[in-house]
Amino acid sequence: MQNRQEKAALKSQYDQEILTSQLEVQNTTLQYIGQELHDNIGQLLSVAKINLNVLEETTQNTENEEYIKQTNELIELSIHELRALSKSLDGDFVHDFGLQESIAHELQRIKKTRKFETELVIHGEKYTLGYEREIVLFRIVQEILNNALKHSNAQAIVISISYTPNNFVLTVNDDGKGFDIETALKNELSQSGSGLRNIKRRAVLINFDCKIYSQINQGTKYVLSSTNLLKSK
Repeated sequence: MQNRQEKAALKSQYDQEILTSQLEVQNTTLQYIGQELHDNIGQLLSVAKINLNVLEETTQNTENEEYIKQTNELIELSIHELRALSKSLDGDFVHDFGLQESIAHELQRIKKTRKFETELVIHGEKYTLGYEREIVLFRIVQEILNNALKHSNAQAIVISISYTPNNFVLTVNDDGKGFDIETALKNELSQSGSGLRNIKRRAVLINFDCKIYSQINQGTKYVLSSTNLLKSK
């Protein structure tokens, strides 16, 4: 029995070390991509906007003026969207502003596409879960949102966060087409995709429980919860 306990403890420690390494690699990669987008693509868009501003000030016929104005507005929107995307890729955003603000920023970015209505509902008094838990939860939420954007055909996405002294619960709901969970999990075993299993695995490694509820044409709901947290306000 002692041997089994030691083996279980070693496996748990190994899993935690693997998770930490994965997070470090992932965050470094995403930060690099975000910085490259912001610095390089953002700079090119800014230069294009300056050129359009110069054209606007020169004599143009009415049709050309309208095209230049529309293009200028599109580039301005692209710059704002690029900045928002680079923030969502940067793990330091979660470190600096916390889980709740990071999720709010992500939902706002999705809402600006005008394809989805989004809402963030907060219950209770906010407290921090610690950066390691919060960055993992944020990446889980990003993966859930990415699945919804690509596959759900939803019109609305609602995230709810509930803070109580003894429990933390985060739920993600969409009103999309839903899916059969058992079939999806079986497919993941035989195909390259492993989204649902990856979400559950990440949750377990930070001592969170993850439940997924979905039915065809009934939408999808993810519930991430933990009752064993070391909280600091």
